[in-house]
Amino acid sequence: LEVARLLEEYEPTEAKKRFEQSHTASQLKREAPDNLASLLGFFGRTPQNETQALLAAIASDGPGVSLNEIESLNIRTLVIGTAHDFIHPLEMAHELADLIPKAQFVEITSKTSNPMQYQAEIQSALRHFLQEME
Repeated sequence: LEVARLLEEYEPTEAKKRFEQSHTASQLKREAPDNLASLLGFFGRTPQNETQALLAAIASDGPGVSLNEIESLNIRTLVIGTAHDFIHPLEMAHELADLIPKAQFVEITSKTSNPMQYQAEIQSALRHFLQEME
């Protein structure tokens, strides 16, 4: 939402400069550099008005289902979580897995720590989950 607001108020170069100087960017630089890189990429995306509207809509949106609906899911579900991800917090992945009765939770290495290990662990978790469904 912060990026969307900056893109709404300023032209992309100024918006990016202001974001890079923000508390959010400083925190992400220290704790989740992949999230920072992703967000910085939006300042160069065109058309800017569509990017701004999309980011505002995503940030203001919810899952579209209630907690009761999540708890009533009666299917095997894989929930993958990782540390150092402020956009998809690990705590939220744990909460989601706890809500879904047949959920399996897998924590993987963060992309920040080791991008190749991150990819390998995602693939392994998906492969294992799908093999168990056969």
